[in-house]
Amino acid sequence: MADKEHGEFVKSKIYPAFVDNAHWNRIAALTLALAEMENFGKAYAEQVIRNSQTLAKVLYDGGFPVVCQHLGFTRSHQVIVDYGDYEKGRTLAEKLQRVNIIVDCVVRIGTCEITRRGMKGDEMLRIAEMIKRAAIDAEPPENIKKDVAKLCSEFQKVKYCFDE
Repeated sequence: MADKEHGEFVKSKIYPAFVDNAHWNRIAALTLALAEMENFGKAYAEQVIRNSQTLAKVLYDGGFPVVCQHLGFTRSHQVIVDYGDYEKGRTLAEKLQRVNIIVDCVVRIGTCEITRRGMKGDEMLRIAEMIKRAAIDAEPPENIKKDVAKLCSEFQKVKYCFDE
């Protein structure tokens, strides 16, 4: 819709960044994910929030500076532990990474994946205990890493999906 000079310039700015082929595998996967969320999304979202709130409360009671205690800690998929210092957060994130508990340096702890695996309140207590053992008790990482692996091995099936 343009002469060659202007058309080539426009094409260089939009292709391939904004123009792409249909990827049928992605469309099929998205369709399935949307159908599952239509059927199971409400229960899944409610459990994610319950898990976040349980994990946050147990961590807070264990001495971690979890934010928004006065608001019930969270109304989402994440718990935020705020040391007010990037280096302290990074140190905690590194300790937890050594035991295969992954958080970022803020420290944000998400509960989507563990909820999708079927974990609930009791498992939040176990996770909080493992976090405490790594961060506060300074227990050797090898011990905690084994317990993390054991917990994960108990929850191998994906929940909130058609295969339940």
